[in-house]
Amino acid sequence: MPAAPDSPDSPAVPDCPDAPVPQGLVRLGLGADAAMLEAWLATVQPLPVPAARARRLMLDELLAQSGRGICLLVDDAQAPHDLLACLPVALLPSLELAGLAACGIEWWVRPGLDAGSRRACLEACCATLADWGRAHGIRHALLAPGLVAGQGGAPPGFSPHGNGMWHRSLVPAAKMLG
Repeated sequence: MPAAPDSPDSPAVPDCPDAPVPQGLVRLGLGADAAMLEAWLATVQPLPVPAARARRLMLDELLAQSGRGICLLVDDAQAPHDLLACLPVALLPSLELAGLAACGIEWWVRPGLDAGSRRACLEACCATLADWGRAHGIRHALLAPGLVAGQGGAPPGFSPHGNGMWHRSLVPAAKMLG
């Protein structure tokens, strides 16, 4: 017998393919998110201790927003502290692209999310990344090929690039001097 929709026994992910996709809120990760993100990643993608420490150091740098990148987090809209996905983004200098490129290097998703929800989270992260990049004068977004592989194709606006990555050109936001 299926659980009542509001009961604690009801599944977090709907079984019906035409069920609505859970709404997610994309935000920039902050240093205060480090412990929560580390605990979440230990369940989502456990690693041996040395690799987990290296991942934590990389994420600490991104969460500090020190100019080397950002970490985009997708929270469940109904439960704001329930993390659905995480997209760490490194800023890389590129001679070929003549400037900095925001490169999505990993994609971690809560186990059990259906394909539609994973896709919606990735598209929302990429839209937020594009807005953030434009606001900061970054003209290019790149996604690693493995990141896109299981997501039903590249998000809107991305196309294959000669370097093997998925590329999206970003037009910087107009600046108003007043």
